[in-house]
Amino acid sequence: MLPDPPAPTVVVPVRDRREEVLRCLEALLGQDLTAAEVIVMDNGSVDGTAEACEKIAVTTRVPVRVERRPGAGVGALRNEGARLAGTEVVAFTDSDCRPAPGWLRAGAATMARDPGLGVLQGQTLPEPGVELGRWPATISVTQFSGQFETANLFVRRDALLATGGFLPGLGWEDVAGGWGIVHAGWRYGFDATALVHHDVTHPPFVWWLRRAVVGPYGNAAAAVRREPRLRDHLLWGQVFVSPHSAAVALAAVGLALAPARRRALLLTLPYLVARDPRVLHPTAPRTTAERIVFDAAVLAGRARGSLRHRRLVL
Repeated sequence: MLPDPPAPTVVVPVRDRREEVLRCLEALLGQDLTAAEVIVMDNGSVDGTAEACEKIAVTTRVPVRVERRPGAGVGALRNEGARLAGTEVVAFTDSDCRPAPGWLRAGAATMARDPGLGVLQGQTLPEPGVELGRWPATISVTQFSGQFETANLFVRRDALLATGGFLPGLGWEDVAGGWGIVHAGWRYGFDATALVHHDVTHPPFVWWLRRAVVGPYGNAAAAVRREPRLRDHLLWGQVFVSPHSAAVALAAVGLALAPARRRALLLTLPYLVARDPRVLHPTAPRTTAERIVFDAAVLAGRARGSLRHRRLVL
């Protein structure tokens, strides 16, 4: 039987998710490899989250620490959790996640086998048995994504802190943090056996619009400002987050020019083809309309972020 790998510290940021974080802690405390410590970074919760975690901390054999940092962004919370960790490897997950029983052992063993591995993604899937429906809020990562989603991420503590850590705020903070480690000369990897299940929720459509305009989408420019080589790794044509984003921007240009030159409407065709509503489902027209509104909101949010951070990322 192989010896246990060195146990990482697990960091979980949270705000006002009492029931979710208790489920997350239950999964973490049931791991077949005992964590060196679980650090819950509470961002000013007012629903009893911190108190519930502190109650668990006095009854479990796994060290659980609750740190209150009101007003800190999620990137700053994760950085502070890494600073507080006393282990070489730090594992990150989120309060709305439930790591599978072998998650910690799998990620820790992969990190232990390769001392040059600085950052490791695990597999993240929506919680099983839950209908995704329309506009589900969840995460699915089944191969290396280049996004370094912190719902399921293992890092070398010193490498993370030496390269500036995660960006402050929310949105692309993990992208900048992960690629910062890689740009410093560390390797990256993916381990499908390090599995985390992410909750599936269905927030109202206005929630998605707020996230698009003033939320995480606009922070892509901040990530590129700190890590310019992200243009080579992740951006399409050095500017666009994806080919779809380019089609949205092209359509916006076509609509803007159309009053003066009607042929400019041809610029909307790539986007309209991608958003073809002719599918055999009664909700298709409504869903298509919502997608168009959402795409416009994302474009506005990224344009806003580009102006704020003086880096063009659409």
